[in-house]
Amino acid sequence: MIRLRHMGLLLVLASVCAAAQPPVPVRLDTSFEEPYQVVVDGQLGGLSVTVLECIFNRMQQPYQIQLTSLQRARLNVSRQIADGFFSSAPNSLVDGYAVLSAPLLIEKWYWYALDPSLLNLPIWDKQLKIGNVLGSNSMIWLESRGIPVEQKVPRLEQLVEMLRHGRINMLLADSNAMHSTLQQIQDKQKLHQRFVRYSPLGVYFSKTFVDEHPDFLKAFNRQVENCAPASTELSQAEQAYLHQLATQHVARWGLHADLLTALREAQQRDNSHERIQELDRQWRRERILEEKPLIRRTLNLRPSQLLAGIAKQYSPLFNEIFISDASGQLVAISEVTSDYWQADEVDFQRAALLPSGEVHVGAIEYDGSTQSFQSKVSAPLYDPDTGTLLGVISLGINIETAFGDNLP
Repeated sequence: MIRLRHMGLLLVLASVCAAAQPPVPVRLDTSFEEPYQVVVDGQLGGLSVTVLECIFNRMQQPYQIQLTSLQRARLNVSRQIADGFFSSAPNSLVDGYAVLSAPLLIEKWYWYALDPSLLNLPIWDKQLKIGNVLGSNSMIWLESRGIPVEQKVPRLEQLVEMLRHGRINMLLADSNAMHSTLQQIQDKQKLHQRFVRYSPLGVYFSKTFVDEHPDFLKAFNRQVENCAPASTELSQAEQAYLHQLATQHVARWGLHADLLTALREAQQRDNSHERIQELDRQWRRERILEEKPLIRRTLNLRPSQLLAGIAKQYSPLFNEIFISDASGQLVAISEVTSDYWQADEVDFQRAALLPSGEVHVGAIEYDGSTQSFQSKVSAPLYDPDTGTLLGVISLGINIETAFGDNLP
């Protein structure tokens, strides 16, 4: 009996000691690519590394990063030597053995050429000699579309030199990476460019690792919203496109009879500041509770079902659509919003001051609910009979979808 008690005590002590041990560090492999992964004074840094440091610190999860080639990083994850690799765009070849996280950042790809006339040619034109970085995200994207790449080299600066010496006449690259590369090159001969697409960048975690740590990826993705860059400005051309896109949609169904009726009825409800703040607090509480009477009631409204149907019809263009009355209270939603009162948001305030037919286009921001980057475009809704401001409609436009593949 004494011996059994002694063994039992040893087991308890062993379990306590095991519980006291710090978590095993997560190993991630990556490649050198400015400005996402860079080495300065022997220390690894860069845009992606900064976001990862924030995420792991918030998770209180130790980690280590090994610098290698992107091809080797993928191979190490497939062989379970590493738990994950970054920064990666979606890759169907990797999806078989790894799971992509929520996007940490978003790349913006352009064609670059010395001769601007080449940018207008169909990409399959035989006179085009295309170059790309070996194993890069854009290289994989080109190959998946059957686009022949004549020159594949390890570094972007090598491609730029090939372009200047006529060995290639076009290359595809991320704008941030190209900007960093050109800063280091003395020859400032002008490169012409044409936008191709936005591409999200995340971490591919081994499926074996995810299966062994079932709560890890959800916790990791939850922290992306706190650590991803706050916003990215759109170019004037992109703003003009989203302006046109949103204006057409709002004109088509923005004052549907069900929405117009709901907005007019909303003018009669209690708009006292105290009541609005009480509803806003209730909405925020319900987002983390199982019982959601206010949220459920709003989702079940006929105008909300109309917006949900529109979002589904144009999926995945709209991450969310919601309408608030002139006081900023929600009237209809396609998805559950982060809060109830919208009048304290800059998007609402700017849209409410616009004339009919105009829209406010917001910067690119990360949307945690859909784990994608979006631009919130907001427009005022006026009563067609009286000209009175009834409220504001907001469209969360998925950037990757709106500015999707743009091959000539």
